[in-house]
Amino acid sequence: MSDESPYFFGDNDEYSNKEENGSTESLNNQNANTDDSGNIFNTSEYDLNYFSTKNPTEFVSDIHKPKSTKKTNKKNIGKDKNKKRSKKAMVGKVILTTFLVFIITGCLVMGAFAVYVLGFIDDTMQDNLDSLTLDFTTTVYVQDSNTGEFVEYQRLHGNANRIWVGFDKMPENLKKAFVAIEDKRFYTHNGVDWKRTFSAFANMFFHLYSSNQGGSTITQQLVKNLTGDKDRTPMRKIREIMRARYLEDNYHKDTILECYLNVIPLAHGIEGVEVASNYYFNKSVGDLSLVECASIAAITKDPEKYRPDLYPDKNKERRDTILDEMYSQEYISEEECNAAKAEVLNVIATDETVNEVEINSYFIDTLIDNVVEGLVEQYNFDKSYASTNFYNGGYKIYCTLDPKVQSTMEKVYTNAKYFKQKSDKDKTITPESAMTVMDYTGHILGIIGGKGEKIANRSLNRAWSSPRQPGSTMKPLGAYSLALDNNLITYSTLFDDTFYNKDKNGKSWPKNWYGKYGGKTTVQLALERSVNTIPVHIVSKLGIEKSYKYLTEKLGIKHLIGDYDHDLNLSSLALGGCSYGITTTESAAAFATFGNLGSFYAPSTYYKVTDQYDNLVLQQAEPIVAVSEDTANIMNRLLQTVVTGGRGTGIGAKGSCGSLPIFAKTGTSSESNDLWFVGGTPYYIGSCWYGFDTPEKLDKGTYAQTIWKDIMSELNKGLEVKDFPQSEYVTERWYCQSTGLLANTGCSSIAKGWFKSSYLPPCTTHGGKARPEVVAKSSTTSTTSTASTTSTTSTATETPATPSVEVAVSQPVTTSTAETSSTVTSSASTSSQQTSTSSQSNTTAGGG
Repeated sequence: MSDESPYFFGDNDEYSNKEENGSTESLNNQNANTDDSGNIFNTSEYDLNYFSTKNPTEFVSDIHKPKSTKKTNKKNIGKDKNKKRSKKAMVGKVILTTFLVFIITGCLVMGAFAVYVLGFIDDTMQDNLDSLTLDFTTTVYVQDSNTGEFVEYQRLHGNANRIWVGFDKMPENLKKAFVAIEDKRFYTHNGVDWKRTFSAFANMFFHLYSSNQGGSTITQQLVKNLTGDKDRTPMRKIREIMRARYLEDNYHKDTILECYLNVIPLAHGIEGVEVASNYYFNKSVGDLSLVECASIAAITKDPEKYRPDLYPDKNKERRDTILDEMYSQEYISEEECNAAKAEVLNVIATDETVNEVEINSYFIDTLIDNVVEGLVEQYNFDKSYASTNFYNGGYKIYCTLDPKVQSTMEKVYTNAKYFKQKSDKDKTITPESAMTVMDYTGHILGIIGGKGEKIANRSLNRAWSSPRQPGSTMKPLGAYSLALDNNLITYSTLFDDTFYNKDKNGKSWPKNWYGKYGGKTTVQLALERSVNTIPVHIVSKLGIEKSYKYLTEKLGIKHLIGDYDHDLNLSSLALGGCSYGITTTESAAAFATFGNLGSFYAPSTYYKVTDQYDNLVLQQAEPIVAVSEDTANIMNRLLQTVVTGGRGTGIGAKGSCGSLPIFAKTGTSSESNDLWFVGGTPYYIGSCWYGFDTPEKLDKGTYAQTIWKDIMSELNKGLEVKDFPQSEYVTERWYCQSTGLLANTGCSSIAKGWFKSSYLPPCTTHGGKARPEVVAKSSTTSTTSTASTTSTTSTATETPATPSVEVAVSQPVTTSTAETSSTVTSSASTSSQQTSTSSQSNTTAGGG
C-alpha cells in the first residue's frame, strides 16, 4: 500500500492530531483486540473482511463516527484484565516465595532434628538378649519318692509370671503363628517395616483401613516390652525404631523372636508362652497343637479381651484369621488350616495348672525366708532387695520338702483335739505349737509354725523365727555332749545329785522337778530322769564361755545372747532358762548330730538354688564336725534310755514307732510355760514345742510328746527296721555301779554301758582283772537303764568268754561318788561364779 493511499491512517488529520496529542486510543484498540502474544483476533468491530466490503468513502465515514459506549466499555474491560493479571502474578510470587521458605526452613529443622536424634537419643539397649535379667517366676521342685527325680511342685512370682523356654523347645507352628499375624516380613526387614509404619501413619488421618493398623514389628514390640517405654509420643516412637535397628544389628533373628515369645503379655498376669501354655492348656509349650499355637498368638491383639477362657468366640475369630494367614503365607497346608479351624479347643485355665497356691504352706514360707537369708549372706544383698529378687529372679529351687511329711503334720495340727486348754486370761485363746521334722543331713522335710488352717502368707512361723525357752532339752546340748566329747564324763560317771549353791535368800539352787535330791547318780540316769543339778555341775566344770561357744558355733543355736546379763550363765546353758531361747528348727538340727555320728548340718529347705540358666546360686552348706563320732554315738545311747528306761521322762513315746529305736529328750521351762519333745528314729528327727504365745502355765506336761508321737508314728509306719549308724570307736562295757568306772572281776554290782574305745577308765576300788567287752546285741536291748540293772552281778553267763582287751590308763574325772561331788562342786570356774541370783531365778525347774 502506498503512502498516498487513502487507507493510510497517517493522512487522516483527525487521527494524526490525536496521535500528536499523545492519544493512545489506537494502541488501546489494538491491545484490546489482540491475544496475550499480541496477535489480532477477530471481533465484530474490527473484522478483516470489513476492509474488503466497504468502499473508501464508507470506510472514512465510519472512522469519523462518534465513539460508541460499547467500544468504550471494551477498553475498560481490557484495563481490568491487565490489573487482574498483575494481581495473580503477585499472588503467585508470594505463594512461591512462601513455599520456598517453608522448604528451606523444613530442611533446616529436619537437619537440626537429625543432628539431635543422632547425637542425643539413646539408640542402644542395656539388656543383653543372650542373658536377660528380667523378672522371671521362681519354680520350686521336690524329689519324687519313687524315681528320685525332681518334679515341679510350686511357682512363686512377683508382678511378672514368666518362665523362660529355649527357642529349640518351641514348636515351629507357634513361631510361624506369631510371625504370620504380627510381622509377616519379620525375616526380611531390618527391625522396622517402613511400609507398615507409613500405612499406619496415613491411616491415622485418611482412614484407609477399617481398623487401626499397627506399625510395630516384632522387634519393636520386644523393645517396648523390655524397656517399658510406652509413652504415646513421637520421640518414644523414634527411640523404639532406633533401638529396634540396634537389636537387628547385634542379634540373630531367632534370638529376637525367642526373647519376644518369652516376654510378651498373655493375660492373667502371664508373660511368655511357656506359662501361657501351662495355664490355658496344662501343657508345656513344646506340646502345643497347631490350634493351640494359634489360640495363644490370638491373645496378643488385646490380651484381656482375647483370652480363650473368658472370650472363646473372640479368640476363635482371631485364631481363624491367624490360620488363614499361615496358609496364605505357606506355613501350613490348606488341609492343616481347615482341620485346625474345626478342632475343638480344650481350655483348662486354672491356677493348679501353673502350680500356684493362694496360701503357701509353712514349708514354702520357710523356704522363702531361708533363700532370702542365703542371698543376703552370700551376695551381701539388702534384705528388702533379696526378698523382691526371690520372687522375680527366675530361680529354680530344688527343695527338701517331703510332701508326705508335710501333709501328715498338717493333719495333726488342724485337729482341735490337741489344743483344748483355755487361757486363764482369755477363754477364747488356746495354746499354740510348732514342729520341725528333718533327716540327719540337715534337710527340713516338713515344718509347722502354728495350729489350725493357715490363712495368710508369710504369717508368724514359730518353728523358724520364734525362739522359746527350751527347758531340759538344753541339757544334752549345753552340758552332756560337750563334757563327753572332752572326756570330762563317761556314760556311767557318778555325780552327787545335790544343789550347786544357795541364792541370796538362802534357798538351794537348782531344785529338781521331782522336789528332792537323789544322791549319787550316773550320767545315764541323770539324763533318763532329767535331773537338774548334775548338768549345772557339768557346765560349771566346763566353763560357761566354752559351753556358749559350743552351742553357737558348733550346734547352730542363733538366739542366745553372749553377755552375763542374758545367757552367759548356768541357768541358760545348763537348764535352758534362756533370755529368748531356741526354735524347733534349731533344736532338731542340733539333736540330729546324735543320730549321724556327730556332724552338724545347718538346717536347710533346699539342696541347691540355680538361676534360669542353671547356674548355681546357692547350695546347702557343708557340714561341720560338732562332736566326735564316738561322742555322738554314746549320746544317742544315753538318750534312748529317756524312752526305754523305767524312769524315763519320754517313756510315753516308747513303741510309738514300732520296733524302731528312738532317742529323745523332754523339756519343761519355768512354771511349765513351755513344753518340748525332741526325738528321732533312724529315719527322722523331730522337735516339737507347745505353749501359749503369751507364756502361762500349761495344765498337762505331755502335750508336745503326744503331738510328736502321733506324727512320728505315722511317718515311720511300715518302714524297714534298722539301727542308727554305729561308730567303730565305741564299745559296750560293764561298769561298776558303785564307782561309775569300768568294772573289774572284783566289782560286785555291775551294769552295761557304752564307752569310747580310746577312753576306758578302770575301777581302782575293786580288784581283779578288767572285764572284757560285752557281746554286741541289738540297739533296742543292749542299752538298759541303771534302774533295771542295779543289782547285776558278774557271772560266767553274763560275761561270755571273750578275749580281754587292754584298757586305757588315763584316769576319769571322778573315781568315786564322794570324789565326784567334791570335784564338780569345788571346780566351778571363775566365770561360772559370775552367775548371779537373778540369773538363777530364770532356771527351769521342770524336768520333763
